[in-house]
Amino acid sequence: MSPTSHPNYSTSSLSKLPIPELEDTVSRFKAAARPLFEEEEFAKCMAKFEHFVATEAPVLQARLKERAEAHENWLEEWWNEYAYFLNRSSLCFNVNYFFGFRHTPQPLSQARLAAILIDSTLRFRDILESGELEHDNIRGKAMCMHQYQYMFATCRHPGETRDHTEIYARDQSRHVAIAHKGRFFALRVPDTANTDRLAAIQQIEV
Repeated sequence: MSPTSHPNYSTSSLSKLPIPELEDTVSRFKAAARPLFEEEEFAKCMAKFEHFVATEAPVLQARLKERAEAHENWLEEWWNEYAYFLNRSSLCFNVNYFFGFRHTPQPLSQARLAAILIDSTLRFRDILESGELEHDNIRGKAMCMHQYQYMFATCRHPGETRDHTEIYARDQSRHVAIAHKGRFFALRVPDTANTDRLAAIQQIEV
């Protein structure tokens, strides 16, 4: 079961991702294209663009609205497939999110910092799966939390031209992968936040 399938994270009360009006898209394109061309080039670009707006654009806009009616989120599949899974750029530098850490008042070993991070991450997972995580919001407007399902028990499998993601059951994801000096280890951790889990995490300092 996905962590975000908890009733507290339901998206039924959220507004669907809107389709930008064609006029707005036209205006934004013109503003974005203007700094890229000299006067003559810009005039040629706009001539072709205006032809597109008068002919093909209304048809494509109608199809986009039809797609929005048929899908919970009209953009998500396209984003995952074309901007994410087909992206051949280095994931570490161009795709993956990262963590920023606060300065620690006293020097800590790399192993101790790793242990603290693992413990904090598992505590966050407990909160997420319990349904107690506070909803994401921007300026008081609730945001969809569907993407949280990919944070844990998930693996992106590489392909020659296209990757894919698999989400595993909780009982299949009871370990943390650790890389050290070119070697990889699987640290098994108990499900619940107790002394057994802390003892397991502390093993990396041994």
